[in-house]
Amino acid sequence: MVGSALRVILPFLILYFAFKYLGTLGGIAVVVLFILGMVWFNRSIVYQNSANAKYHKGDFDGALQDLKKAVEIAPKAAKLRGSLAYLLLKLGFTDEAAFQIDKALDCADNENDRYALRQTKAMVLWKQGKIDEAIEDLEKLLEQYEHTNVYATLGFLYIEKGDMQKALDFNLKAMDYNSSNAIILDNLGSTYIKLGEYDKANEIYQNVMKLKPVFPEAYYNYAHVLEHTGDLEKALYMVRHALSLRFWNVSTVTRDEVEAYQKELEAKVESQNADTRESNENTVDEQ
Repeated sequence: MVGSALRVILPFLILYFAFKYLGTLGGIAVVVLFILGMVWFNRSIVYQNSANAKYHKGDFDGALQDLKKAVEIAPKAAKLRGSLAYLLLKLGFTDEAAFQIDKALDCADNENDRYALRQTKAMVLWKQGKIDEAIEDLEKLLEQYEHTNVYATLGFLYIEKGDMQKALDFNLKAMDYNSSNAIILDNLGSTYIKLGEYDKANEIYQNVMKLKPVFPEAYYNYAHVLEHTGDLEKALYMVRHALSLRFWNVSTVTRDEVEAYQKELEAKVESQNADTRESNENTVDEQ
């Protein structure tokens, strides 16, 4: 408490005595040096803030470079290195992400930091083709740390593994834990689709859409439900919206898959429209 107060008061004392004993010009010089010193010692934070700004503007390569610079300045900052690892993974640099997340885990000195880092580690393992190891790690983590992100990640890993009964049981449990998380609900909806339970999937996706998710999988999956119910036009709309969103290395569906599905739906819509036109023409002829 005393140390924190001293850190706040000390700069003001320095500035006070600088202006008092060095005069106006001397005081200004001290202020400039003080600001430069603060910037120098907080370079890592400056780069982090720059990375965040670039990320939100869509400059992902710029954000990545700034995060790398921040880590170079503060190599033992576990959370910072974990952020770098996750961005590397999202951008497709899986091997480099694996290196960074292992370094981050080595640097982490408190359990709360390790919990988040272990989630990223599981994602890296999944992208390395080690899904069983990823699932095992998250199952152990969930015993210690019950959190929405763990439920969301483990839920889709069960789906990726193909154990649909386990996926169903787990994703129902996840929904009980947090029924307002779009990823958790999408996991459950996707599970119902794979089990052929489209009515239940449709009910889930009604709720997913209210949350306005920003990941393409939700709209792609909902399109399959709509196609099954016969609403091809709306299904096509959902697929087109999915294609307007960003696809990452950690997305569970690729842009190519969604584009291929779009072509299938467009062909079906065209066929349906042709049938409708023919039916209308026949009706007119009969009249």
